Amino acid sequence: MNIAGLSLDNVPEFRVPMGFFLTAPWFGMLAALLLMFYPEIIGSRWHPAMLATVHLLTLGFGAMIMVGAMIQVLPVISSQPVPAAAALAPWIRGGLTAGSLFLALGFLYMQDTLFYIALTMLGGAFLIFLGAVGVALVRVRKGGDSVFCLRLAALCLLITVVFGVLQLSTYLELRWIGYSFERTDHHALLGLLGWGMLLIMGVSFQVIPMFHVAPAFPRWFCRGSSALLVAALAAGVFVKGPISIAGLLLLPLIISFYGAYSLYLLYRRKRKLTDYTVRFWQLAFVNLILMCALYLLNQLGIDILIGQDQLQLLLGFGFGLGFIVSVMLGMLQKIVPFLMFLHLQRACIKDPGAFMKLPNMRQLLPVSDSKWQFRLHSAALVALYISFFSAGLQHPLLFVSAVLFLISFAWLLKTLWQANRRYIESMPPVPSQQVPG
Repeated sequence: MNIAGLSLDNVPEFRVPMGFFLTAPWFGMLAALLLMFYPEIIGSRWHPAMLATVHLLTLGFGAMIMVGAMIQVLPVISSQPVPAAAALAPWIRGGLTAGSLFLALGFLYMQDTLFYIALTMLGGAFLIFLGAVGVALVRVRKGGDSVFCLRLAALCLLITVVFGVLQLSTYLELRWIGYSFERTDHHALLGLLGWGMLLIMGVSFQVIPMFHVAPAFPRWFCRGSSALLVAALAAGVFVKGPISIAGLLLLPLIISFYGAYSLYLLYRRKRKLTDYTVRFWQLAFVNLILMCALYLLNQLGIDILIGQDQLQLLLGFGFGLGFIVSVMLGMLQKIVPFLMFLHLQRACIKDPGAFMKLPNMRQLLPVSDSKWQFRLHSAALVALYISFFSAGLQHPLLFVSAVLFLISFAWLLKTLWQANRRYIESMPPVPSQQVPG
């Protein structure tokens, strides 16, 4: 493991990111339950239960982990801590939790009151988060490639939130705004390809060489790919006509090139030992390239045996569950025990003898847990993909996939909870202070 160039002095308390990580799996399980009990949602992206499922995954699971990870990662790669992270984290996590739940319920029951609560909670949570992270990003004087990417990701998140608020407002009494299907597409593009994609790219530029002793990403690649991605995304969202079409066609080419190059660097890693984080990265990049290829084939008019609505859902699930969630699951298997071991080492500074009693990272989060996480998630993805091409068996296969996703998210919760318990039990006691007589 190569940690040269990292700043480990300003990392927040372990409970700050871990609170987000322990909350996220619950939303994954809720989304899986909706897929189980509403199999008809696979027929339309506009079904109320589908909208609820998507936002449970993107906000409740995805944003929860991304926010926790960014609060943790930014101080490490930039030496600049997020201001008042420990004090603000419970408010951000509470707003995301309540807002995601009320938004999902709002889509299911179409009640204005639920949307008002969701708008207030989510708007407040993202306002606090973006305000604190924005201050940290502005304070960074010499940001590297990862910081450059994180700044772009934060900007995309801000625009995504604005678009989301505009769309959500149309469910309320603000009818003058007007609902726009095009704005919904742009909201999804900015959230998935802007915020999600850029955040993962920024993190991967740092952690793939660090954790897996792989060659470093060249500077030209890091800056060029992220800048081109933002330019193509901006053209596709904010410009009309041929330029917009060109931007939307350029996006999958940039993204698939990033995925292929990352696979190449992972192949050239020096540590060839079995590592399920590497396997999750590989699974994620294969899914990413596959989804880009399907999109391009469709744009070229090549039939892939399913209708347009089904293709949009397949691309959405493939990118969200196949790429983003795969990366998150893999990174949690590595980052959580690494942070635990780091904080345990710090707790032993005043008691050097306690170093000998510390568990190693594989004891904090066993490889067997990571192995089963990978198997469950991979099997769920396979069942989900097959369901799109199986006609009469679509609903039964979707049910099987949903059950596997439910077990996978429950397994993640179990793994993280047990790892956290081992961490607490391994924490050396605070030495008692002698009271002068």
